[in-house]
Amino acid sequence: MKTNTYTIWIKTGDVSLAGTDSNVFIQLFGTNGQTESVYLPPQDIFAFEAGSLDKFIMEVPDLGNLTRCCIGQDASADPGWLVETVRVQDDETDREWLFVFNQWLDLQESGHLTACVTC
Repeated sequence: MKTNTYTIWIKTGDVSLAGTDSNVFIQLFGTNGQTESVYLPPQDIFAFEAGSLDKFIMEVPDLGNLTRCCIGQDASADPGWLVETVRVQDDETDREWLFVFNQWLDLQESGHLTACVTC
């Protein structure tokens, strides 16, 4: 099966206490399949902080045209997290998808730690 490289940018909201130090996970769905839930290790201590744009590279089987994105966190540290957007680029084809979340992932703020949106 063909492997593709996907670049992922996660935008955290720019309001007070919008960031998280919890473990973050992503799952992508496409016309050719889906990934497992993938842990996104923070690149530095400023990852997923208020107003940040964090970049990750994933190498997974070709998912085809992306249709859905799920993102979540495990509430292990500073659990309130305001996710604005997730942008995914297929580096093989330059196709790009924007998933707009604009929601809190926190048990106190929203009652859930995971959210999914379709493209």
